[in-house]
Amino acid sequence: MKTLKLVIACLLVGVPLAWGVIQSIEKSSPLFRGAPTTATPMPSGR
Repeated sequence: MKTLKLVIACLLVGVPLAWGVIQSIEKSSPLFRGAPTTATPMPSGR
């Protein structure tokens, strides 16, 4: 019974953690590949 509780607890923590890590890697990968971003350029103010 303790093993089952441990497995469930690890899944409750591990699955969202893994999902967040994967999302972070996907969002930051363009920064490391040098791909253009969708951000608009800053106005020059002149």
